[in-house]
Amino acid sequence: MKIFSDSSVDFVKIEIKSDFKQKDWVFLLELADTVYHQIELSLIVTGDPAFPFFDVFSDKFGHRNYFATMVRNIPAETKALKAGLFPHQARKGLNIFDELLERLEKFALEMGKHLIETDPLAYNNAIFYEKKGFGYINGKNLMKDIDREFQPGGTLYNSLDNSSIFRQKKFWKSLRGRSWSIHDGILEENFGKMFDNVKMYKPIGKTLSVNTFNT
Repeated sequence: MKIFSDSSVDFVKIEIKSDFKQKDWVFLLELADTVYHQIELSLIVTGDPAFPFFDVFSDKFGHRNYFATMVRNIPAETKALKAGLFPHQARKGLNIFDELLERLEKFALEMGKHLIETDPLAYNNAIFYEKKGFGYINGKNLMKDIDREFQPGGTLYNSLDNSSIFRQKKFWKSLRGRSWSIHDGILEENFGKMFDNVKMYKPIGKTLSVNTFNT
């Protein structure tokens, strides 16, 4: 286990790996202070070492690609999709988020904070956070637009043309499928924008009721 902190930028990072050769993490957590002195859940990655690893975190030359946000590794992503994973996911997770959130809220409360903020990396992450009681600071209109355009007859629905494994027509009603098609660039092609500038928050001790995913 490694713990990094930098008091000059109010940042902490916790890394746990099964061994030093592991390319991903059993547990990776990054926390930071926001400009308004709240807690930012910057990044969380979990991976069960008992399950197969798909190296979506590296390009075909083995170079790191910033969690699949830069150059994509299509062969690895194809295998990950077939294995039932989401974009930016290298192996099956540990299903420990509920416990982590409970502990994080207790920590925040002791620190005198009243909000936890996060920037979801992908569409499916935003829906996941919705189900955990988060709401939107920025991006709710984008999420509603995405949901509307994936409905039958919508622009994104019509762009699911079965041209690749990431663009299957049946993906319109699947959270995993929608997210893979967005990761594959369907938003840029149709609306000239990426999935970004989405910021979410959760009040400490409260659960918000937000739902932008409908099928």
